[in-house]
Amino acid sequence: MIAVTTAIGYLTAAVTLSVVLLLVAVQAAFGNQHLFDPLIKAICRGLPLAFGVRVRSVGRRSGAQGDTDRPVIYMSNHVNIFDPVILYGHIPRFIRAIELEDHFSWPVWGAIVRRAGNIPISHRHPRRALASLRRAAEVLQDGTSLVVLPEGHRTRSGELGPFMRGAFRLAREVGVDIVPVALTGLYERKSVHSPLVRPGTVVVAFGRPLPAEEAATMSEQELLAHVRAEINALLHRRRTAGRS
Repeated sequence: MIAVTTAIGYLTAAVTLSVVLLLVAVQAAFGNQHLFDPLIKAICRGLPLAFGVRVRSVGRRSGAQGDTDRPVIYMSNHVNIFDPVILYGHIPRFIRAIELEDHFSWPVWGAIVRRAGNIPISHRHPRRALASLRRAAEVLQDGTSLVVLPEGHRTRSGELGPFMRGAFRLAREVGVDIVPVALTGLYERKSVHSPLVRPGTVVVAFGRPLPAEEAATMSEQELLAHVRAEINALLHRRRTAGRS
């Protein structure tokens, strides 16, 4: 049964992403990335339902959007291929992402993220990675918020892995708030070890924003440790709540 629902979900996703590709292509042609953004967000919120996965978000009402007058960096754990779709649909702002450059060569998805204006980053070529971070700084300075998955790789165990340092250097240099985000229940729905997707509930938990002024008092390593601890705490709280 799970195999059947998964197959239906992937087929639906292929059709849906083709529609999204058309929308971002039209946006790019008109030079207006905001044109269909609310519609694309709605599509992203609905897509997991094709796999029997329900997504709800918590924490936004407690001010988890950060300072609404300036861009922020959302930092989340990295679980599987659904991360960008779920985050895009449930983050309330206009956002772009720093994404592994390999993804830009994928069929359909690569064309979407390229036309949308996501920033490719290399894990193998330091100079290209630095150039990507400079581009990310320009995007933030222009007023657009970013999503970063600082683990850089999907979790193999469901636990939070080591963080890369680039995004924390970026946050300190540009001077933006950081919003920690935890995707809980998603590893149980789809792990890197299997193509099957199990129906169930996923929670997007937004943590307390870390103001840029507070981040500026920390070293790069201290900032990394702080944000990692915040995301870990969100994961632990949601798992505990799910068992109660």
